Amino acid sequence: MEDSVATTPAADRRDVIARSAFLSDDVGEMIAWHDTEGPSIDIHLEPADSGQRVDVSVTPSEARALARQLTELADTAQRAGWTPELLAEARERYLPGMSDEQIIARLDALTDRLGGLVLGYRGRIDWRAGRILVAETGHELLGRAATAVDAAEQHLAGYQQAVEQLTTVKAELDHVRRFFEHESELDR
Repeated sequence: MEDSVATTPAADRRDVIARSAFLSDDVGEMIAWHDTEGPSIDIHLEPADSGQRVDVSVTPSEARALARQLTELADTAQRAGWTPELLAEARERYLPGMSDEQIIARLDALTDRLGGLVLGYRGRIDWRAGRILVAETGHELLGRAATAVDAAEQHLAGYQQAVEQLTTVKAELDHVRRFFEHESELDR
């Protein structure tokens, strides 16, 4: 009688490359792993207490395309937040004298720097973002003032040099005047 050996299929051992939370641990996770076809990214979404679950698998190139699409959509959505009311608030409270285009450029740049987080409660500018805008404006004002002081200092330094030269010439003229005065005395 021959011994029979039962074989079972090898367990699906996924070679995990990286793991990351999807927004937060309470929402889901993303796992990059080596598939038989190459690297793959599994996205598992199961927001806490929602009773909902979604599993999606994408290739790295599909993930990059998705990231580009999400970025474009986020940029469009973010810019839609720059309402006339918000621009008026920004002008009144943080960026006086600036045009809508200048304010939008500032808000876009701040959004990039902060990774969002510019809009706060009820579509208004977040208080931290407002403080940063005020600080940036103050810093720029101080920079312009320092530049003006430097220019004035250089300009006045030129006058100082002229004053020093005129003082030297005046002293020499006084010396020459005294010489001629002395030479012109009659009782010599």
